[in-house]
Amino acid sequence: MGNVTRMLALVVLARVVAQDEDANARMLPFHSFVAPFVAMAPNTMRRTVSDEWTAYGDTEVLQSFARLTPEKGKSVGALWSNFPVGDAAASDRLSVVLKFRISGRAPAEQRGEGVALWLAANGFTRGPSFGSTEVFHGVGILFDTRLRKVRVVASDRFPGDDPRREPNLVAADCEAGSLRYDANRDDFGHANASRARVVATSKRVRVLIDERNRNRWRVCADVDLPDRVAESATWLSSLRIGVSGATGASADVHDVLSLETFADSRAHDRHLNSGWRKFLPGGDAAPVDDARLAKIEDMVNWMTFKLEHLNHVFEHSTAAFANAVDRGGDEFGLLVADEADRLAALERVVDERLKEKIEDRFEKLQGEFDALFEEKLNHAHTGLAASLERNLHAEVSPFDGAWRTPFQVLLVAHVAFAAFALVAFYNVKTFI
Repeated sequence: MGNVTRMLALVVLARVVAQDEDANARMLPFHSFVAPFVAMAPNTMRRTVSDEWTAYGDTEVLQSFARLTPEKGKSVGALWSNFPVGDAAASDRLSVVLKFRISGRAPAEQRGEGVALWLAANGFTRGPSFGSTEVFHGVGILFDTRLRKVRVVASDRFPGDDPRREPNLVAADCEAGSLRYDANRDDFGHANASRARVVATSKRVRVLIDERNRNRWRVCADVDLPDRVAESATWLSSLRIGVSGATGASADVHDVLSLETFADSRAHDRHLNSGWRKFLPGGDAAPVDDARLAKIEDMVNWMTFKLEHLNHVFEHSTAAFANAVDRGGDEFGLLVADEADRLAALERVVDERLKEKIEDRFEKLQGEFDALFEEKLNHAHTGLAASLERNLHAEVSPFDGAWRTPFQVLLVAHVAFAAFALVAFYNVKTFI
């Protein structure tokens, strides 16, 4: 009887372990998102990656990927889970894989900032750390395209802490020169992507990167969590997952293709190594049994995957074309503005030079006129003085004595009148 009870207990235990393993072997749906993205946000009626995630800033969610930042400077976008991981992290070996694509047309010295993956207790708050706040309790993985490095930072600062308290930071980094794709290259396309994986335990975080999405993982950094985080029993269950991106003065495109979260990193290993396989039915002669139906189901799944792949190609090409149109419109506007400035500058130059030439010509003509006038005026024979002297003398000379006659007559009249008056005076006097 004891053996039977023991056997039953073992069977129950095995079933419980199998159920736990099966639960941990599945991707956590509330903390993951994989294309196609068909959900719509209720308030904005814009596409979202999932009902359990929220898009912020300049993020635009398409059916095959989410674009955190468009191809313009000073942009910020983010995707953040609405709920903490909670009991889903019961295995104590949480595994997160982010698949993303960073591309741009700017030269190396003018690249944007980059993308960050956050495992933190806080929600999204806009800030200077690749679009998110530098005040967080957890881990941030920063993919810096300007420095070509991946930096892992663990912080024990809670949003409610005293601002005067300096957080304990633990940081490590690794070189990553192939994360950013040059959009000017002819071979750039939708298939270009990079992946980063974070394996988090209660006391330690390991970051691995697969720069070219070829399932060639390499360890980037191992970081021990600050004591305040490691000693917290709820570190894994309280964290929320987020992705943020930002551009600086130049314009880079930051696309997020998927984010997978597994409660057990070993199950995630098996998932990453399984890949896609194509199975074909055995032909018309093959029996219709469970094996063949399974093969048909696998083939349908493969065709569905290829359809989603083609849809991704279409959306990527459409987005690239829209960017090209916008960029062409901006460049045309800049060209028109530049031509207008050049035309205005040319008009100013023409006006200035024309004014200078007119003034110079006027001054020259004025000088020539003054010199000619002076010469004509002062000529010894034909000048004004000579002409006046000659012409007036000829006209006035016949009347040189004529002016004296009136005065002579007037003088004689005065003398005669005086004499007459004197004679009259004496006559009157004698009469008296």
